[in-house]
Amino acid sequence: MQAIPIYPKRNLLAAARDGLVWLSGPVSERGASRGFRIAVHLGGPALHARRLAMSENPSGRSLLEERPDLCAALNDMTSLGAMPEGSLGRAYYEFMDHPETIPGYMLSGLIYKDGWIDTVPMDPQLRWAFERWIQTHDLMHVVSGYGADLPGEGLNIYFTLAYNMGISWRVAYWTPFGLAPRLMRPSVGRERWVGYLREAWARGIAAREHLPFESVPWEKLLPQPLDDARRTLGLPPLREPAMNSAEWSDEGFFTRKFLAPNVDYESVRGIKAAVTAGVPVRALMQADSDLRGRVEEAALNGAEFPALAEALGI
Repeated sequence: MQAIPIYPKRNLLAAARDGLVWLSGPVSERGASRGFRIAVHLGGPALHARRLAMSENPSGRSLLEERPDLCAALNDMTSLGAMPEGSLGRAYYEFMDHPETIPGYMLSGLIYKDGWIDTVPMDPQLRWAFERWIQTHDLMHVVSGYGADLPGEGLNIYFTLAYNMGISWRVAYWTPFGLAPRLMRPSVGRERWVGYLREAWARGIAAREHLPFESVPWEKLLPQPLDDARRTLGLPPLREPAMNSAEWSDEGFFTRKFLAPNVDYESVRGIKAAVTAGVPVRALMQADSDLRGRVEEAALNGAEFPALAEALGI
């Protein structure tokens, strides 16, 4: 008898509750820890369907058979930095090397913080796929061309809602994730801003129809020229290639009060140093705040993996 697949149930009430927490501080640890919970609550059986669709795509089928560790590939800064100039991997390295870039693995790693994700029923294959999917936030910035500034984050949200999840424009517009960018007020004006959001969504949909996000062999694309990688993904170019969202000032109350809280960049640098030394993100995020702080400090002072691992008890 064939085993019954195990996958999470949809829970709209929980998604709404976590959505309010996320909106209160999307880049804070408290808020970011709820972002991926929302994806699970809203996705439910659709997560299982996305995993099943991988088996119908040659690339996706290979990924399911091999189950490569994308997190390890994206955290190997030495290898990424040695990739050819202009490659996707080198562009990712340069994106991550900025001192004020909050690494996506830090935010996605928060899903492990209180052990909640381990209580969600998923079979091993789906768990591997889901954990792979949530590691790609920064990759999406690089391939989409949207910056890490606040307007760029808003555009990247609409791009990923379409590309990663295949969500329609109408649904994207009203999800908790889609609401935050709509409440922003960049200086380009609301009509133009919504047009940019719509373009970001349309580019994501076009890429998804060409090669589904779930089946992208990111590890093979990293050494390739960025332009070639974008062509492989079927990603349409930006309508305004020279646009710079970092110049679109936004002094609105919502943006400054909720979307741009003070960030502890010393902690960010400590986490980067620890992960670069080889500390698994899961182990770091599951540690209590005092222990994590000591490990971060030790990593910044040059401690190597054996000492960091001993401190974490791994």
